Amino acid sequence: MSEQSKSRDEKHPSLENKVVIMNGFSYEEITRIMRAVKALFDNPRDLIFAKTTDSSLEMKLSDLIIDMSEDHEYLKNNPPNVNSRGGAGNGETDDTGSGSGGTDA
Repeated sequence: MSEQSKSRDEKHPSLENKVVIMNGFSYEEITRIMRAVKALFDNPRDLIFAKTTDSSLEMKLSDLIIDMSEDHEYLKNNPPNVNSRGGAGNGETDDTGSGSGGTDA
């Protein structure tokens, strides 16, 4: 088997991540969706949430998932400041962050 076809058959480890990509929702709707979905899982911090951007809509899906996974891992290790004014709760940031929140995809 050639190196090129071998690498095509191997999946990037990030493609095993659980990813929810949302398009067309308001931030309020995204927050409600995230809370509802996280309630269904034992370890919701492993979930990756993202909303689409103009740029992400042009990306190949596997590339987008890999990029989101890298962002997610970075934010798990470097969490953003939690909004203390009462807007977001349960570890969520005011911009939906990542880790237990989401990213712009």
